[in-house]
Amino acid sequence: MAQIGSYVPAESAQLGLFDAVFTRMGAFDNMMKGESTFMVELSETSDILKQATPRSLVILDELGRGTSTYDGVAIADAVLDYIMTQLKSFTLFITHYQSLTRLAERYDGQLKNVYMRFTETDDDVGGQNVTFLYEVGEGIAHRSYGLNVARLAGLPDGLIDDARQKSQHMEEEESSRRLLNLSRFMSTALKNGNGMELDRFIAGLDRL
Repeated sequence: MAQIGSYVPAESAQLGLFDAVFTRMGAFDNMMKGESTFMVELSETSDILKQATPRSLVILDELGRGTSTYDGVAIADAVLDYIMTQLKSFTLFITHYQSLTRLAERYDGQLKNVYMRFTETDDDVGGQNVTFLYEVGEGIAHRSYGLNVARLAGLPDGLIDDARQKSQHMEEEESSRRLLNLSRFMSTALKNGNGMELDRFIAGLDRL
């Protein structure tokens, strides 16, 4: 906001001027050019990566959401790594991919996780009400609150209850899959005496 001469809602601020501000936000198709949402997303990201400098501000919102989860995570990871190691631009990288929060460990303090703070209170039917505070806090949000947003949006209660059960079922399936994979790693490591496999097993336990 200071970059454009706007009021900054803070007690104090000290910053230099950026040579450019690049943003990649929103989701839409380019029907005139026959481009999907994902193609538009990557085309705009490509333009940013070609033009940004160490003195630029880069804002990327939910990169990778227009394709499959695995491809989306991989692309988001690669783009963030490129920005950190090659461009070295000041960057705000917004994502719901929980796995990307672990990248903060990779860059020796140059990357920091923050999230928008909220409060939780129990409701009358055994659920939780979430109040979004619109304040930035250090750390990560450990789970998604999509069901709470669905309630705020006015979706029918029966639909939300059904979605909650399906979400819980999918989380349990994912946990079971991870445990199975970890047990296979452990079995292979113990059989072969492979220290690298043991390290992967321990790292996997940290992610559960």
